[in-house]
Amino acid sequence: MVTWATIGFQMGFRSIERAYQESRKTFEREKETVIRQMDEIHASIAAASNDDDERDHVDHLIDLDWEAEQSLKTLREAFVMMIYHFWENQCRTSLGGKTYKEWIDIAKARPEYQFDEAGLDRLRMIVNCVKHGDAKQRNRPRLLDASPELFDASLVQTATEEDDFRIALRLRDEDVTAAFAVVRASGPRSEYSAEGIDEVEL
Repeated sequence: MVTWATIGFQMGFRSIERAYQESRKTFEREKETVIRQMDEIHASIAAASNDDDERDHVDHLIDLDWEAEQSLKTLREAFVMMIYHFWENQCRTSLGGKTYKEWIDIAKARPEYQFDEAGLDRLRMIVNCVKHGDAKQRNRPRLLDASPELFDASLVQTATEEDDFRIALRLRDEDVTAAFAVVRASGPRSEYSAEGIDEVEL
């Protein structure tokens, strides 16, 4: 039997995933356009020109490239938070309880759920870093210690001095894809199968 919880989870998940993919394409196209125009101008300058207008245009393109990259950074962080909070809300609605530990415990008694606990724990750390700058909580390790590959090494010292690791956090597209995969593997399955979210055609 396909439950409303399963259908709601699948529909919500797919809409968020699609929104991310389409938004990402917009900024990637913008970067590609900037790079192409930069190449054209560099070729022109190398050929003959010493035109100040062209140099000003190059500076403008550099600014546009930076803006597009910052937009991608913001997009990745926003969607990592969105998909995690979507998972939380689905658990709260479908399982009851209020905390991560309660959801895990309840889900263990529900055969339609099978959480990726390690993946969820890492995703929660990423979200806490995005939201709070990775402030140390009790005895929990910092995301920097657990996953240093997520950070720009050249900015870690500044982030440490400022006690705000958002400064150095640099999520990649594969990190966002991994976040979606974790949530995909941690939702309700119909017919208690191992197929999960892809099982039902909507």
